[in-house]
Amino acid sequence: MLIEFSVKNFLSFRDLNKLSMVGVKAFKEHESTNTFPIGHDLKLLKSSGIYGNNASGKSNLLDSVDFMKWLVLNSFRDALVEDENKSIPLKKFKLSEESDEIPSEFEIVFIKGDKKYRYGFELDYDRVVSEWLYHTTSKEVPLFTRSDDEFYINKSSFDEGTKLEDKTKKNVLFLTLVAQFNGEISNTVVEWFKDLKIISGIHDYRYKKYTIDKIKNDGKFRAWASNFIQFLEIVDLDTSEEEVGKINIDEIKDKEVGEEVIDLFTSLQKFLEKKPKQDRLTTWHRKFNRENVFTETVPFDFLKEESEGTKKFIYLLGPWYDVLKNGKVLFVDEIDSRLHSLLTIKLVELFHEFNKKNAQLIFASHDTNLMDKDIFRRDQIWFVEKNQFGASELYSLSDFKSARVRKKTAFEKNYKEGKYGAIPYIESESKLAEILHGEEEKV
Repeated sequence: MLIEFSVKNFLSFRDLNKLSMVGVKAFKEHESTNTFPIGHDLKLLKSSGIYGNNASGKSNLLDSVDFMKWLVLNSFRDALVEDENKSIPLKKFKLSEESDEIPSEFEIVFIKGDKKYRYGFELDYDRVVSEWLYHTTSKEVPLFTRSDDEFYINKSSFDEGTKLEDKTKKNVLFLTLVAQFNGEISNTVVEWFKDLKIISGIHDYRYKKYTIDKIKNDGKFRAWASNFIQFLEIVDLDTSEEEVGKINIDEIKDKEVGEEVIDLFTSLQKFLEKKPKQDRLTTWHRKFNRENVFTETVPFDFLKEESEGTKKFIYLLGPWYDVLKNGKVLFVDEIDSRLHSLLTIKLVELFHEFNKKNAQLIFASHDTNLMDKDIFRRDQIWFVEKNQFGASELYSLSDFKSARVRKKTAFEKNYKEGKYGAIPYIESESKLAEILHGEEEKV
């Protein structure tokens, strides 16, 4: 369960920005559906939506989370690489001279099992500047802290980290090195990052194959997905294997082509035969007679005969099922791409209404139809906006005074009117028209 994520001096985020999944205690709307309690004094949100103009930094926020995950998992691998000079692929904020000279910072607070962890680090291109890990039972306790080559190890709570300081290279995370030596706590943190899902609503390469494999091999998922998509007029879906790129060499030889061409196709065929067969996805639809009576179901070639929106929606069901079933955290960029608003709402509402494991969804969107007081609380809506210096700033609807934003406020209407900022604004429209049509008017 995610509590908070912070980033500084990375991509368009110059200053420290925090995304919090902690619900505001004073807000009582949708409490039973959109929040879940942790202990007696903490209430976490099941979902949050991030809005903003194009190029405001919404995707950069999710990319920041993705980079932190990538570094944790790849530093684990790179700990064995003999390259002290290997650089860290940072992307610092480019529009400030000061940002060139200071490190980038990442921190995440989460719950795994019955403990709360706070893990973070500061990075420069050539080294880990600082790193820290805390956990909380009754109070927060440091497990280890690091400042360049100086380490503090809590020997009573983090004995797995002792005697490993000297083995830690300057460009490798201490956490992942300790995990490589089978540290229990460090592996718990690394496993949390492995379970963290970050996907794009535009590009489906991260989850397309996963969903098809689930349809093929997981009967429960297939039943769940088939039941869920019936409102798309699809009664079932299944997979079958098909050969990739089959070439009929005999047919080519019958034609008047050169031996070099035949040899080329023969080599290509041998290569393709070594490739594994691909899974072909089929959807089934109802067929009716002239009297509109259902007679049979007919197959549709999923890739050729279904709409792009239907494809995306079904591909998304794989990670949705995994996250909801196992109580994971899911970040989705451009969730509304190629989807009707009602389909997007259905995906979001699964986290509110059918979420027994307290999974969490954080998404970026342009679809203001989702910005509805009947769907979200005030603390679930976030905005990203660039300031006059080109730096992204993240803030919540709950940051506005209650006199301006109440639980019955029309969020979407106010947002479109610019009351919360983070909207497109094009200056000098008359100048644009003059450039476009000025010469025509003179004639």
